[in-house]
This record gives sequence, C-alpha cells and structure tokens, in this order.
Amino acid sequence: MTGAAILAPTLLALGAAFCFALALILTQYGLRTVPSWRSPIYTIGSSMVAAWVGALLFVDWQGFDWRAALIFAGVGCVVFPVVVSILSVRSNELLGPAVAGAAGNVTPLFAVLFAVLLLGERIGLGQVAGLLLVVMGVALMALRGGAGGRQWPIWVLGLPLAAALVRGAIQPAIKAALAIWHEPLAAAAIGYSLSTVVILLLVGRRALAAGPPDRIGLLWFIGVGMSNGTATFLLYAALGLGSIAVVAPLVAIFPLIAVVLSYFLLRDEKLHVIGLLGIVVSVAGVILLLVGT
Repeated sequence: MTGAAILAPTLLALGAAFCFALALILTQYGLRTVPSWRSPIYTIGSSMVAAWVGALLFVDWQGFDWRAALIFAGVGCVVFPVVVSILSVRSNELLGPAVAGAAGNVTPLFAVLFAVLLLGERIGLGQVAGLLLVVMGVALMALRGGAGGRQWPIWVLGLPLAAALVRGAIQPAIKAALAIWHEPLAAAAIGYSLSTVVILLLVGRRALAAGPPDRIGLLWFIGVGMSNGTATFLLYAALGLGSIAVVAPLVAIFPLIAVVLSYFLLRDEKLHVIGLLGIVVSVAGVILLLVGT
C-alpha cells in the first residue's frame, strides 16, 4: 500500500475521531437542560438532515445498489446509531466525557476481531502491539478516577463498553456494503433515516407528552447530531478506502481528544498524571500501528 493510499483513510479517520470527541463535550452542555432519554431524538434527527443534504448534493444515485442499501438500512434500523446514541449519552451523563470515552476505546479490538473473522483481513505483530498499547493507554486514563467528584457502580462501565462492541461489530458490515456501492454519504443518510424512525417509535410519544424542549439544550444537541453525523460520514469514507485494522484504532483515539477538549471547555474535567501517561501510551500505540502498516 502506497503512502498516499494510507494517508487518505488516516486523515478521514482522525477527522472522525475529532468529531466524535466534540460530540461528547457538547453532550455535557445539552444535558444541563434536556434529559438524556430525550436527546437521541435531536441528535439522530439532525444527523439525518445533515447526511441527506450531503447525499443529495454529492451522491451518484445512478449507481444505486439495493444490496448495499439494505445493509445500510439494517445497520441503521437494528443497531447503529440508535443503540450507540442511547448508550453513549447515558454513559456520558453518569461517567463524564473522559471516562465514558475511555471505556469506549476498546472498539478497535472488537472491530479488528470482526474484520479478521468475517472479512479475512490480516494484521501483523506490530499492529497487534499497537492495538494493545492503545487499549492499555485508555485503561490508564480510566484508572485516574472520575472527574468532578462523580461516583458510579461498576455496572455503569458496561454502557460505554456495549457501545464500543456495537461500533466494532458494524464496521465490517459497512465496509462490505461500501465494496458493493461506494457512497459513504448515502450510507450515512440511509442509516440515520431508519434510526430516526426507530427512536421516534421508542420515545416520540413520551417527548410529545412532555412538551417542547428547552431551546438552548435543543441547540446543543443539534450540534451533537451534526458532529456525530460528520464523524459517521468520515468513518464510512475511511472504511471505504482503508483497512479496518488501520481505521478502527485511529477513530478510537477520540477519548484522548475528548480529554484535551474537556480540560479547556469543562471546568470539572482536569487531567491527572495517570491520564497524561495514558495519552502517551495510546499515542505510542497509534504510531506503532501506522509503522506496522
């Protein structure tokens, strides 16, 4: 694989990581006035709007393939992003963006495992070592404890871990569909459309009975949706161009970016020595992964 062929998916994956991290931070602002059960309506809905605007402008619909569309729809309807949105916002509320993001950083293990088992991708020893370092680094970040005096039962850590499992599980399916019809924007638009229908069926009636949401909180969650929608498009684009073994770990550094952003934007989220060590170890793992590739 040439340097240029590696660079494109790498930059797309890093862009997705930044947008996922930004969504974590914006969620904290939105949760101040809008309850967590209601937020996915606005995040998923705004992501759908953003995805369709891009799809209508840039997708070549003449190449439409129903097989790929069914996969995109199935992913959006059954697991992603409905399940991930619900799990992520709840874990963010209970754990804070730093720890919630850190616990969700086991996504590379799930993604690579599914890629090896389902798509036959191969990874070298250098990549394996890089993956382990990424996970070890984020584990160190989690060990620093909750910021802002947060306390939680151990089962709460299962929320971001479950979200990570879902993220890892869907990546091989998306990559297979993009091999049939390489239109990441269409994938995001179709997936978010089905997800919007599902979330409205789940909590739409409850939201209607509760009355209109707080306007400021609504705007924050629209920002979350735009960030997640952009991240999803960049992720799909990266998967269409590069190996899951490269894309998944790079996207999974979003907790590291979230820790840095939270340090500057959220008063209660401050870095500790162990957290800094976790960043160093994780970045070393990413570098080793790229060198191995």
